[in-house]
Amino acid sequence: MTISLRSPLGIAMLVLTALAFGYLLLPILVVVAAPLGDTGYLAFPPQGLTFKWYAAALHDTRYLTALLVSLRIAVISAIIACTLGVSAAYALTRFDFPGRRLLEAVFLSPLILPTLVLAVGLTLFFTRTGLLVGPWKLVAGHVIVCTPYVLRVSLPVLRRFDRSLEEAARNLGASPVAAFFLVVLPVVRPGIVAGTVLAFITSFDEVVLALFLAEPGAPTLPVTIYSAVQLGFEPSVAAVSGLLVLATLGFMLVYHLSSSFGRSRN
Repeated sequence: MTISLRSPLGIAMLVLTALAFGYLLLPILVVVAAPLGDTGYLAFPPQGLTFKWYAAALHDTRYLTALLVSLRIAVISAIIACTLGVSAAYALTRFDFPGRRLLEAVFLSPLILPTLVLAVGLTLFFTRTGLLVGPWKLVAGHVIVCTPYVLRVSLPVLRRFDRSLEEAARNLGASPVAAFFLVVLPVVRPGIVAGTVLAFITSFDEVVLALFLAEPGAPTLPVTIYSAVQLGFEPSVAAVSGLLVLATLGFMLVYHLSSSFGRSRN
């Protein structure tokens, strides 16, 4: 069924879509534009025009150090979560064994578990056992939270995969490991990449676990921003958020342009 944009229903859907996009994007625009004012407080629309708050955010070593900590934790957590999630998804889709559905539910259970409950439990566990120290406590917590996202994205992709391709590779003499890396992985790579990126974003943006498990001398960027907001909401704090928004936008544009260039060459 095709709906004309000139019909009343089409116009109503167009207006609702515009309102939805405005509701999602306008707060982001406020975060980016508000620190451009030359006042000592946030105001929108900004009063005057200055980049001093963005310059202050860039020259503040607290935010730069916290950013490096967040990037390091997020990269390690995403890699481990990708390995565990893809391995679990492959096993759940390739082998039929008793308790398979229960095991899948256990892997996905952190999605419905409140993060605060998980943070308190992990804090007590690591304090009493001393199993992990330093930043690895936070990495472990992030892996627990991020793995279900990779698994949730990888499961449908692997279930739709044509297993006859893998069987053909096996019949031609490829080992199970070679068949996975040469046949299965290239086909399901987009889903795996999407799950890994989702795990990275989840780890980078997570604040509750970081409040409990991060090292006091090496807080993550969300914790640093949270602490700065508690002390006083200066425009430089909003400038940090604005820089993250602009960096994300730049990454998306580069990815879109590179994808378009790759498709045009093919």
